[in-house]
Amino acid sequence: MLSRTLYTHEDLSRTLNPRSIAIVGATPNEKAFAGRSMANLRHFRGRIDLVNPRYDAVGDQACYPSLSALPEVPDCVLIATARDTVEPIVRECAQIGVGGVVLFASGYAETGKADKAADQSRLASIAREGGLRLLGPNSIGYANYLTNALVSFTPLPPRTSALPRHAIGLVSQSGALAFALQQSANHGTAFSHVLSCGNACDIDVTDQIAFLAGDPACAAVACVFEGLSDASRIIRAAELCANAGKPLVVYKMARGALGAAAAMSHTGSMAGSDRAYATALREAGVIQVDTIEQLVPTTVFFAKAPPPTVTGVVIVSGSGGAGIVAADEAERHGVPLPHGGCQDS
Repeated sequence: MLSRTLYTHEDLSRTLNPRSIAIVGATPNEKAFAGRSMANLRHFRGRIDLVNPRYDAVGDQACYPSLSALPEVPDCVLIATARDTVEPIVRECAQIGVGGVVLFASGYAETGKADKAADQSRLASIAREGGLRLLGPNSIGYANYLTNALVSFTPLPPRTSALPRHAIGLVSQSGALAFALQQSANHGTAFSHVLSCGNACDIDVTDQIAFLAGDPACAAVACVFEGLSDASRIIRAAELCANAGKPLVVYKMARGALGAAAAMSHTGSMAGSDRAYATALREAGVIQVDTIEQLVPTTVFFAKAPPPTVTGVVIVSGSGGAGIVAADEAERHGVPLPHGGCQDS
């Protein structure tokens, strides 16, 4: 069976670049997932709707008993309620024409249990049959710094200044890791988006890469992932980045047997062969890094500098003799010198 095509930037715009967000499970409890998410969205440059039949208002904002009772259909719905309430809410989202859902609840395919995986598959079917995009389950959410759509229960500071031209987008299957890497913003890294997908029953990392390929605010894309059910999808996403002139930098986790087993229990993903991934990514022009520490700095570099047009290196040396030594070592290790060797500065 052929895998589905990648979602485009337009397909995911209402989910990842929403003009309005509804929070189902809204609460005055600031420690609850919904309460923490509401705090993150205080600086959102769009409309926020609150939904919870237990309250007429939360703070000074009206609270509605259901999504159907809202005065307007929201672009994105954040479901921050218990697992056993999720499916009817997703059905309601599909019925009223919501654009996308972000689902925090866990206890699905990542458990390794057949019945929980079936519950997840049912959610995916409801979403796709209703033209609804679903992020999750078991998702920590995402951050869009263009509009301060910080759709997550993880505390996130809003962006208060304009994004520079070299802002990068970050995509990760692991939400906690994504927001840990995002802390490099404290040292000057500019992020346009930080996206995670959890169990990815609908939207996955390759869709998010495709979304960023079509977003002009993102100059380069960093991706960290565990594995995919169809590895060809990341190659197609890489082609979209190449066509958009955006470098794609990847760190592949779950390279060994123990890491692959951990990935299955983390997001339910199949890690696959590290060697096969490395070969396919290299042939697709993806920039691969060997350590997680290299991911963000490498992506920032390529966001500021154009991608290379030739393979190899140039040696610039303050000493002609040292340059010769370096050229000898490059030849010994098969490193090409496309510009004819070294330049003595």
